[in-house]
Amino acid sequence: MGPQARARRPTGPEHGAAQVHRDKRRAWAGFAFHAMFLGTMLTAVTLRQGHEEFPGATLLVFTALSWLPLLFRTRWPLAVLGATVLAESLHLVVVPFVDPGLSTPIAMAAYQPVPLATMGAAWTVATRLPRAYAWGACGPAAVILLIVSLIARPHSLIATDMVMFDLVVIATTVGRFVSGHREREALRARQRQADTHAEVVAERLRIARDLHDVLAHHLTLVNAQAGVAGYLMRTDLPAASTALQDISTHTRRALDELRATVGLLRQDGEGPGPEGLRPVPGLERLDELLDGFRSAGAVISLRVTGRTGPLAAGADMAAYRIVQEALTNATKHAPDAGIAVHLHWSPRALELRVENEPAPYRARALPAPGTGHGLIGMRERAGSCGGLLDTRWTPEGGFAVTATLPAEAAGTDSPTTERLAP
Repeated sequence: MGPQARARRPTGPEHGAAQVHRDKRRAWAGFAFHAMFLGTMLTAVTLRQGHEEFPGATLLVFTALSWLPLLFRTRWPLAVLGATVLAESLHLVVVPFVDPGLSTPIAMAAYQPVPLATMGAAWTVATRLPRAYAWGACGPAAVILLIVSLIARPHSLIATDMVMFDLVVIATTVGRFVSGHREREALRARQRQADTHAEVVAERLRIARDLHDVLAHHLTLVNAQAGVAGYLMRTDLPAASTALQDISTHTRRALDELRATVGLLRQDGEGPGPEGLRPVPGLERLDELLDGFRSAGAVISLRVTGRTGPLAAGADMAAYRIVQEALTNATKHAPDAGIAVHLHWSPRALELRVENEPAPYRARALPAPGTGHGLIGMRERAGSCGGLLDTRWTPEGGFAVTATLPAEAAGTDSPTTERLAP
C-alpha cells in the first residue's frame, strides 16, 4: 500500500469507534455460529434413535472432533473442510461398531451428527472462495462422505447416504448464493462510488470552466480598457474617465460572477442559493455581453436568423459561454479585427458562429499567449449538452468557431434580425 492509499484511509476517533463496533459484531456473529452448530450437533446425536438418549463417550468424542475445526473456518476454510470430512468419515466407519444393531433406515438419525460439521465448513468455503474453487473443494467432500458411507454401512441405508450427500451440496449452493449476493452488493457499491466520483469530477470541470470563462472574459476587457484609458489620458480626459469607469464596471461584474460561482461550492444542495448572486447567464444576456466588448473598442456585428425556440437543458448557458469565450479569444489574439456573431435557429438545433476577420499586421506581430484551455472548454461545454463544436481558420486568414446545440422543439416565428456595432 502506497502513501496515497494510506492517506485516503479514514482516520480519527469516529473511524476507530466504527471499526471497534464492526469487530465486536463480527466476533459475536462467529460465536453465535459456533455455538449454534455445537448445540445442533449435540442435540442430533442425543436424539439419533428417535428419542432422547444420552450418547456414549465415543459419539461425544467424534462429535467434538468434527466440531472443533470449525473454530478456524474463517482463517483456513479449505483446511477446515478437509479436517471435518476426515473426522466425519472416521465417524461413519466407527458407528457400526458403536451401534451394531443399526441396519435399517431411520431417516437421518442413522448418521447424526454427520454431516453437520461438513455442511458448516462447505458453507464457509462457498462464501469465501470463488465459484470454481468452492465447487472444486465441496463437491469432492460430499462424494467422499458418500463413498465412505456406502463402504462402511449396509446398502439398506443408501437413501440416507444420498440425503447426506444432498445436504452438503445444498449447503454449498446456499453459500454460493450468499456469496453472489455479497458480490453483487459490493459491485453496486463500487458502481455508486464510481458514479459519485464521476459526478464530482464533472462538477469540478464545470466550475473550472466557469471560473476560466468569467476571469478570462473580464480580464481581457479590463486589459483593453486600460490600454484605451492610458492612450486617452494624454488626449481626452473625459473619454479616459469613461474608460476607467468601464474598468470598474467590468471588475465589479467579474467579482459578482466569481462570487456566484464560488457560492455554488458553499451550498448544501437544499434551498435557494446565497442572496445577491446573479442568475446563470444565457442568451438573454447576449446584448449585455456584446456591449461589454464594444465598450472596450471591439467591432462586433450580430445576426439572428430562423425561428427562435427553447434549447435543450444546459444548452442556453453553453451557448452564452461559447460566444463569450470566442469573443474573448478574438479580442485577445486579433485585436482591432472585426467580429461577426451569427445565430441560426432551426427546429432541431441552434447553430452559432463567431468569426473574426484577419488581425491587422501590427496585432499579428505580437500574438497574445494562450494555453488552449479556452478551446477545450468550449468543446466540453458543447458536448455536455449533446452538441458539437468546430474551430478552424478561414480562407481569409481569420478564425471561426461554430457550435451546434440541440433545441427542445421548434419555437415561434421570429423575424431575421441583424445588428451591427456603431
